[in-house]
Amino acid sequence: MKLSLFYGKKVVSTDGKCGYVLSVNANGCILECLRCADEDENEFYIDIRNIVSVGDKIIYEDRERAIKASKPLRLGCAGYDERGVFLGNVTEYEYKGTKLLNAKIGKKNYPAAGIERGDAVIVKDCVKLKSDVKKDGKVIIKKGEALSKETVNKAVEAGEFVQTTMKTIV
Repeated sequence: MKLSLFYGKKVVSTDGKCGYVLSVNANGCILECLRCADEDENEFYIDIRNIVSVGDKIIYEDRERAIKASKPLRLGCAGYDERGVFLGNVTEYEYKGTKLLNAKIGKKNYPAAGIERGDAVIVKDCVKLKSDVKKDGKVIIKKGEALSKETVNKAVEAGEFVQTTMKTIV
């Protein structure tokens, strides 16, 4: 593709934000972003990795809202349970790919889905499965998994909601 085809081309985000390309920016030999402007001449940038398609117009995924809604992961801040009991300080977060898995608070790991982050970390009461949930001899939900919305949905789809709920007790 020729770079000259980008200049002046209309850009539209998946959220409906529109504008046009002013320039293409590179870092060494790698294209980094498009510098664009909207109808009021307010400039904005589009990361090359967020471009969905290029045709008569450039369609891109607008990640600005997601980035603005994100919160910092602070190590060393205090962790409390929902009743206000101090659990310890956050010493580590574990992730895989871009998904946050666990937070280590004090000497224990807590599932990331069960914590609220801010100036301190609040750990929601978390119920875990005490044994595997099986259907037709196949494990569908593993022992130790937190009973989250995703886990409940997986159990309902497999027709094993009652078994899943009971295995949090026994």
